Amino acid sequence: MICSVRTRFRSPSSRVIAGFLASIVLLAVLNLPLSLSAWVPRGEPLYALVPVAESLLVIWLLFLLLHRRVTPGLRRWSTVVAGAVYGVLAGVSAAESFFRFYYARAFSARGDIRMIRGALLLFLGDIGPTVDLIAPVFTGLLLLALAAAGWAVALAGSAVLRRAKVGPVTLAAVTLLGVAAVGATGPPSSIAALAARSWFEGRPAEFVEVVAAADEDEGDEAGPQPAARDSAARESEYRFPGLRDRDIYVFVIEAYGYASVYRPELARHLDPYRDRLEEVLNEQGYRTVTSYLRSPVAGGYSWLAEATFLTGQWINSQERFLKLYDAGLPTLSGTLHAGGYYTLTVRPGTVHGPWPEAWDLYRFEESIGAHGNGFGFAGPWFSYVPVTDQFAIWNAHQRIEELTRPGGTAAERPLLVYYQLVTSHTPFNKIPPLIEWDALGDGSVYHERADEILRFDNTWTGGTQLVEGYLAAIGYVFDVITDYVARIMDHSRDPIIVIFGDHEPQRPIRSTESVLSVPIHVAGRDDEVLECFIAEGFGAGMRPDQAPPHRLMSEFFPMMVELARNCR
Repeated sequence: MICSVRTRFRSPSSRVIAGFLASIVLLAVLNLPLSLSAWVPRGEPLYALVPVAESLLVIWLLFLLLHRRVTPGLRRWSTVVAGAVYGVLAGVSAAESFFRFYYARAFSARGDIRMIRGALLLFLGDIGPTVDLIAPVFTGLLLLALAAAGWAVALAGSAVLRRAKVGPVTLAAVTLLGVAAVGATGPPSSIAALAARSWFEGRPAEFVEVVAAADEDEGDEAGPQPAARDSAARESEYRFPGLRDRDIYVFVIEAYGYASVYRPELARHLDPYRDRLEEVLNEQGYRTVTSYLRSPVAGGYSWLAEATFLTGQWINSQERFLKLYDAGLPTLSGTLHAGGYYTLTVRPGTVHGPWPEAWDLYRFEESIGAHGNGFGFAGPWFSYVPVTDQFAIWNAHQRIEELTRPGGTAAERPLLVYYQLVTSHTPFNKIPPLIEWDALGDGSVYHERADEILRFDNTWTGGTQLVEGYLAAIGYVFDVITDYVARIMDHSRDPIIVIFGDHEPQRPIRSTESVLSVPIHVAGRDDEVLECFIAEGFGAGMRPDQAPPHRLMSEFFPMMVELARNCR
């Protein structure tokens, strides 16, 4: 009886079935990391079962290397090479899936690999020049680890094929089954093509002309110089008659996106903050209009959104951002500076080094950053944030008072004050309290009132209170801006106030179907100015209701310059 059972399981049909099942399992294992970019961003795990071309090629290559005519030496090295290539391609697929899921954009190796340096600074702190030594070593070790993991998978795959005694007919049947799955669902991306695109994409620098370069100040390459206001040489008493040469305050709220309006569970919590700000603005004599801008990024890479907003170019990758340096393009801040504006940027999140882009790229005459403790802040860090938004605004306010007092540098010049706020930056786990402005001092008050800090169970890699932390962070920033407008801001020069988000928050705070747009609010005391914005599609109030598709963020700069010059 025992002999009969053994004979039955050793029959040719049993071996074929076992080989067929083993081949299917092996193909699924090989395909899983290569298909990450196909199913993770969609949130549809069944797409992991649809083989990409590379997984079919790898399983056939491993099978052919088992042929008796292949020498052991050639088999060994061929397996190493095939496994290493497989591991690197799996890494590219994983990177693509992460960028698609988290940032809603493609992975661009030429630019994004360089961001390993920034990631190390984020996790290790400001370690100075050491990071320039660690970054390439870390990158090399990462590639080596991927190659080693791929080699281990290739060795295991060869062992499975050998022990299961898989034949060419069986493997051909499995391949046809995979092709049928592709035919039923549509072909997934080729990982090899994806790797090539991620490396070479964006190499040609193609930028559009949005504002004539002659509008920028010339001959001041040595550094920022005040641009005199020559009213006698103009037809109007204003250089920018559409804006009446008003002061402009721009508040960029980190991760303030479309989801805060269209997702009911977020809107219910944040609408009262928007309503309170509008109420305070109305009390100060302002009207508010609102629209949306479509951001080039989501979940992070805020500087790409900033570059898009200020240059009028669609900057959706680090590679394109780096090419801005040599492009000599006009900018929104540079155009205003050329027209006599004193341009000041306030950056509480700029901590890992100086920020030469302030003048060299954007033409901000003055920059206040956190690097070197430019704010004189003696309080604690709030996760990513070295300086709270409230303290940064208070510090900048005191500088503005110096600039605009009689005899000050900007006493006879309009101001552009550009706040790049960061308290609402992920991971949303440590939110400061709103402090009385005259009690801020040097920031040590945050140590004294540590029991008022809101803490949430979130980390850089996830958390159980992402939504709660996000809502608290955005609510805090709105509270700060509202209280500043109500109590501290100088309204005597009738400024124009612009408040907008840089990008959508990460998933799952934003949904899979999220429109990658951000609200933009404009407030002013001149009805004529606001009517110009309404003519561009803005609606009254703080509650944007324009349906997508929305205006690209890159379109704001040319729109603003046209409005500033020609709107009457």
